[in-house]
Amino acid sequence: MHEFGVTETIIRRLLDQLKREDVSKVSRVHFRRSSAFSEEVLRQTFKVLSIYTPLEGAELVVDVALLRVSCDCGHDSEVNSVDLVGHMFICPNCSTVREISEAHDLELVEVIAESEGSLDGIHA
Repeated sequence: MHEFGVTETIIRRLLDQLKREDVSKVSRVHFRRSSAFSEEVLRQTFKVLSIYTPLEGAELVVDVALLRVSCDCGHDSEVNSVDLVGHMFICPNCSTVREISEAHDLELVEVIAESEGSLDGIHA
């Protein structure tokens, strides 16, 4: 499951950065995923990896970037995670197999956090 690995890598890098910057609490994390990236996997991975970290209890906001595919046979549709086998799309009209390189795109957009000695993100 590629979504787990992608999500895990981003969250672990974020946790490393939060530790380096002495962040004690994160209130909001904002991701943007492709429509083919499983939001369920993203949410589950975030929940598991945030336990006992500054991410625990943070609001998780997820935007979706629509991913469309057009086949030579004329079939045109939005691609969701259930439409893929790995990162391959099989046209339901003609069975042509097409690689969707953007299928596992996930972007960390914003993190709202506070550091030690700060109140609501504003230093006292």
